[in-house]
Amino acid sequence: MANLATRLRELRRGRNLQQAQLAAALGLAQTTIGNYEQGNRFPSEQTLLRIADYFEVSLDYLLGRSDIALTTDRVLEFRTRDAPGRAALSAPAAAYLERLLNGQQQSAFESVISSIIEGRMSVHEVYREILEPALKAVGSMWETNETTVYFEHFVSHATESLLGQLRSFLVSGAPTKETIVLATVPGEQHELGLRMVSDFAEADGFRCIFLGANTPTDHIAKAVVDTKADVLAISATLAFDVDVVTDALHRVRARTSRRGRTPLRIVAGGQAFNLDRTLWKRVGADCFAATVDEAVPMIARLVSG
Repeated sequence: MANLATRLRELRRGRNLQQAQLAAALGLAQTTIGNYEQGNRFPSEQTLLRIADYFEVSLDYLLGRSDIALTTDRVLEFRTRDAPGRAALSAPAAAYLERLLNGQQQSAFESVISSIIEGRMSVHEVYREILEPALKAVGSMWETNETTVYFEHFVSHATESLLGQLRSFLVSGAPTKETIVLATVPGEQHELGLRMVSDFAEADGFRCIFLGANTPTDHIAKAVVDTKADVLAISATLAFDVDVVTDALHRVRARTSRRGRTPLRIVAGGQAFNLDRTLWKRVGADCFAATVDEAVPMIARLVSG
């Protein structure tokens, strides 16, 4: 676990600053910066805030309590920048969301399913161009107070129900490829993105063991061992879940390293990893998939390598 001394040194070197340059920018003596980096002194609250503001990181990151560097404001900025609002959605995605907003769930489902039956869209296109953008848009709307928690929950559960109906169009035949266990960590309730990855991977021939949301760490490890899984796909949405992910992956590695088989490959995903594109390395994963579309090719490369 990092502490202030190591974080400050990493941040300073990351900006290619000498101690004297950082001290001048903060209005401090060079020896003060040196003492901070050696752990001999600890800054006052006011100085901590100045340091955090200068490097544009959160206090939790500066103090080594989190591996997410972004401040709350920057997290919101990145989420709302990456997620389309309703106005930016494609016509099919906007129509899907509008029907749900008006309480027309069955109509929303029928519209999506008919687009597949009539050949206007493939199932993959429905996932990629309607469902994933709609979910991201609702999340963005909720974070900017454009909608309510209950509507965000309603859209999520409605989409989960629709995914169950679409799966019959997507998956057919027995699995012919390696085994993947897919799970979110304890406390993580967002599972729909991972569910889409599972459906895509199964359609591609992988054997998928989808454990869903809020899976206890020991049971993730047990599932990997019992199923002789080749890959673990793990998802985290919230920054404070990252420490839980790190612990989970450490335990899973410890359990699976005794199997005498090819080492388990781990792919990470979810909003927490989108916010910091190097985070997957720090939690002990082998790679990172930014989108549902990226995940299956990434897994295929992992098992073939």
